[in-house]
Amino acid sequence: MRLSRGIAVLAATLVAAVGAVVVAPSASAAEAPTITVSSVCDEATATHTVTWTIVNKAETPATLTGVSVSPPAPISSLSGIAVGDTLPPASQGSLTATATVHSYKSTNTSLRLNLGGSFAYGRSIVLPVCGEPVMPTMTFTSSCEHLTFSVAMPAGGYTLPIETSPKDATQPPLVVEPGAPAQTRTFPWSDPDQLLMVFIPGVGHIATGWWTLPFRCVTPSLGKFQLLAHANYNYLVPGPPKPGSESNIQAIGTGPADPQSQFEFLDAGGGDIAIMHPRGHGLLTFMQDTLHLQWQPFEYVRDSQKFRIVANADGSISLRAKANGKFVTAERAGAGMVYANRTAIGQWEKFTRYAAGKGPRPIYALVNNLLVTAESAGRKPLIANRGIVGHWELFFVEDLGNGNIALKSLVTGKYVCAESAGKKPLVANRAAVGPWETFKLIENADGSQSLRAKVNGRYVTAESAGNKPLIANRTAIGPWEKFWMKG
Repeated sequence: MRLSRGIAVLAATLVAAVGAVVVAPSASAAEAPTITVSSVCDEATATHTVTWTIVNKAETPATLTGVSVSPPAPISSLSGIAVGDTLPPASQGSLTATATVHSYKSTNTSLRLNLGGSFAYGRSIVLPVCGEPVMPTMTFTSSCEHLTFSVAMPAGGYTLPIETSPKDATQPPLVVEPGAPAQTRTFPWSDPDQLLMVFIPGVGHIATGWWTLPFRCVTPSLGKFQLLAHANYNYLVPGPPKPGSESNIQAIGTGPADPQSQFEFLDAGGGDIAIMHPRGHGLLTFMQDTLHLQWQPFEYVRDSQKFRIVANADGSISLRAKANGKFVTAERAGAGMVYANRTAIGQWEKFTRYAAGKGPRPIYALVNNLLVTAESAGRKPLIANRGIVGHWELFFVEDLGNGNIALKSLVTGKYVCAESAGKKPLVANRAAVGPWETFKLIENADGSQSLRAKVNGRYVTAESAGNKPLIANRTAIGPWEKFWMKG
């Protein structure tokens, strides 16, 4: 075996004990010996050979009552001296100790001797990395409440003890063998800021793991919901990205069928919820009063991502941010971004929560591309003459089966009726569904929809190209009888 002398021979006189643990000498303590140390590196095996030469300063022989080397076995193996050996008088020679030390990283290697009594002498040397050591392979796997650490030594490595901090006191010490299956330890975990440190005894730190809460363990899902802002009767949806930040959230969604308006609500504990981005791109997060809410990545739900649902007397809800105790608002009547900076609840701070896809939707007349409205809050017939969605322009579409539907006005909470068996215009004033409130939903080839009243078999039309109220009196479908209500 060819040794490359990458480490210079150290030859130094040790007086008392350099780098040793020293206790007060007794009257009978031996005189401190002279210890020199040298090392050579075998790059092929990534192993150091360290040699200590111990010379007695006195002509009185001394008996070795303690011998140890660091790092401990099996990282190091010591030969040449043992407890009970005699350190000969100065004029009669010396003792030689040799250690083979497997290299993993720069290491302080030391020899400690006891010569009678309890007085200790030692000598150390810093060994740099030798060759290309075979290191253990390690993985850290997070579960909902545990961090699992696995470690293995590839074939071609050496037997190696492993220590962790914190320790698993219920398990025997970890020792990995070359080519053997990985060994695992599982640690209960709840604090994402706590680290698991991995060490080689006497060598030092080699890895750090941390608990990352898995996506589906964040908190139990409460289901997918939509939030209709009372500020402008639009749905909350992720807004366009703002340069330098994650995307915001705005009240600009108009239809419940839009997946972008469907948020997963998570139970964040303690009565709080967290709101997940529709595509899983983070949680809704409070930054500060003057910054809009943003979607931020998460490993666990932080206080800045927790909101409390507050029930209002009118059946709506408000959201109070835990981080500052203030209410979420659709700023500027919904024309701005969404913040959490209000101390009281007004119209801008109210939302209605619907199960995904179950909220009300607008209905557009294709003949004039205007919205159908329950005129005068439902006191007058439906007419297609509005350009902006509001409270009067939203309707629930209820599936009655067999292709039939009923329309319920959001503003009145009542069903749309083909008044007088279809002889009069449609009006949203019925409390229950009967033949006059039942319509067949027709899907047209151009993607639009038409409505055929069950009571008379006639199609609903936006009379006079939308200048007059809707009425069910047409026998065929033309431009005036086409609507868009898919949302």
